[in-house]
Amino acid sequence: MKTIYTPAKSKKILIVDHDAMAASAYKSKLESERYRVEIVSAGERALELLKTERFDLVLLDFSMPGMNGAEVLKTIRLQPGAETLPIIVFANSYLPGAVQAASESGATRCVTSYTPQDMSKVVREVLATGHAVSSTAKPDGVPGQSEKISDFETEHKAKLIADFLAGAPQRLDTMRLSHHALLNSERQDIRLAEFGEMHLQASLLAGAASVAGFREIAQLASALDALSIRLSAKPANTTPSVIRTIGQAIDLLSNPLDYAAKPEVEVPVSPSILVVDDEIISRQAICSAIEKADLRVVSVDDPLVAQGMLEKTHFDLIFLDVEMPGQSGLDLCANIRKMPTNHATPVVFVTAHSDFENRAQSVLSRGNDFIAKPFLAVELAVKALIWLFRGKARPLPTARHKKIDQPEQGDIAPLQLQRPSNETRQPDVLFVRES
Repeated sequence: MKTIYTPAKSKKILIVDHDAMAASAYKSKLESERYRVEIVSAGERALELLKTERFDLVLLDFSMPGMNGAEVLKTIRLQPGAETLPIIVFANSYLPGAVQAASESGATRCVTSYTPQDMSKVVREVLATGHAVSSTAKPDGVPGQSEKISDFETEHKAKLIADFLAGAPQRLDTMRLSHHALLNSERQDIRLAEFGEMHLQASLLAGAASVAGFREIAQLASALDALSIRLSAKPANTTPSVIRTIGQAIDLLSNPLDYAAKPEVEVPVSPSILVVDDEIISRQAICSAIEKADLRVVSVDDPLVAQGMLEKTHFDLIFLDVEMPGQSGLDLCANIRKMPTNHATPVVFVTAHSDFENRAQSVLSRGNDFIAKPFLAVELAVKALIWLFRGKARPLPTARHKKIDQPEQGDIAPLQLQRPSNETRQPDVLFVRES
């Protein structure tokens, strides 16, 4: 049985996070459980404080601006007496390199996408296990079931939801302006600045959504944040395809629905995704990208075999390579639209051809979207989330959404801010692999 820590005396916790809303939410929850909590927004300030004050645990955002999380973590571990200090790191699950870096730098535990109630459980568990640092710290996903929520927490959660709904439109407007700048400039200095701004806004949106309990919003915003970080590191990877994907994600997030007017939303059945590609290297790349969205992958390769499966089984999303032997992706898509089981299933073409002629062909064959090779793995993860979450939205009356670019054919509708759920989605992916 797992031991849950209940403090006999007040323990002191330091939160190091540039996201004021998320940090404040964690602070309120932890203080309600008699912890003493301090917040700093920069790694440099945290290091100064740790030299003069004793803390029993540190919560550290690993993607802060300025001095990064790895530098902060390594420096803490070098301070006298801090070798075994429990440090819980917030890491973006779409950046596996960051998770590994956190572990190697001395993180006790890595977590992603947590509500304040969930985080308090993790804090108690870490304090209960002692102060040993794990050399193989792994990221924890979203807990499947939270503890019973008190009246205080219910009231506090309502405030978090209201704050999130009030702040999301401005963050998304800023991201839309950055996207517009990316569309209109190829200068590297401008793109670096805009990706930096997009990273900041996406991370704040993801944090606010996470503490308010909007799992899907947090998931898509986190993936968009990771994509912005990747492109900041290598702006040369900024292709028309990736700019299009970014714009679609912003469109999907830009008109949230006030969940309070909706009844309780049931947790949806895990979606199934079919990927058809005859090239083994390409399939492996797509498989890796899909896994970044926490999707399990099964694989078969032949498009004719895929057609037989599609005639019998419904899928929620289909990725098709355009050029395949036996039957092209365009022909397969045209056949899919005649099938009762999948005539309305979104189809995304994965192709090396991203010109307008091929996009026109994809539209004529009734495809919904396309992504061009070569692609960043996290771009394809964003694309998958976009189409899994699309079609669930209506406008939020208070949103100040100003659309700069009208959607092209095959673009998407905004994402509904569903009523927060304490349950975790674990989607399945059916992947068509070469025999």
